[in-house]
Amino acid sequence: MLVENNDLVKYYRNDSGYAVKVLDGQGIALSNATITFNINGVFYNRISDINGTAKLSINLEPGDYIITSMYNGACVSNKIKVLERIISNDLSLKYLDGSKFEIKILDKKGKISPNENITFNINGVFYNRTTDINGIAKLSINLMKGEYIITTYWNQYAKSNKITIN
Repeated sequence: MLVENNDLVKYYRNDSGYAVKVLDGQGIALSNATITFNINGVFYNRISDINGTAKLSINLEPGDYIITSMYNGACVSNKIKVLERIISNDLSLKYLDGSKFEIKILDKKGKISPNENITFNINGVFYNRTTDINGIAKLSINLMKGEYIITTYWNQYAKSNKITIN
C-alpha cells in the first residue's frame, strides 16, 4: 500500500522533492522496498528507507506534471507543479516608443532576488544587466519593425519571449 503521497508545488531547481511511503498489508512500513516512479514516461526506481519512505528529487523544467508511484501492483498519482523563477512576458510595442523588456528573478523560495547577473540575447547580441532591489532587470528595445525572440539567461536557466514591434 502506498500512502503519505501529496501533490507538490515547487520553484524551479529548489531542493523540494516528492516522497511516498510504502506499507505492508498490516500497515507496517517497509524498508528496502523498490518503488517505481513515472514522470512523462520516464521511470525511476528508488529504495524505501527504514521508515518506508522513498524519495525522488524533482529537477524538471517549469510546468505541470503527473507523477505515478508504483509498488507491487499498487499505484498512486499526484500533480507536480514547477514554478518559474524568471518572470517575464511577451512584449508588443510601437517602433522607438521607449519600451523596455522587463524580467523579475525569484530565489528558490519565490522571493525577489536582487543583484543577480542576467544576460539577454536578442538577434544574436548579448546584453548584461543586474537585477535591482526589486529583483527586476530591464532592457531598452531599439529594434526595427518585426518579430524577435529574446532569451534571458540566468543561473543555468534560460527563458525565451517574443517581442513584436509595429
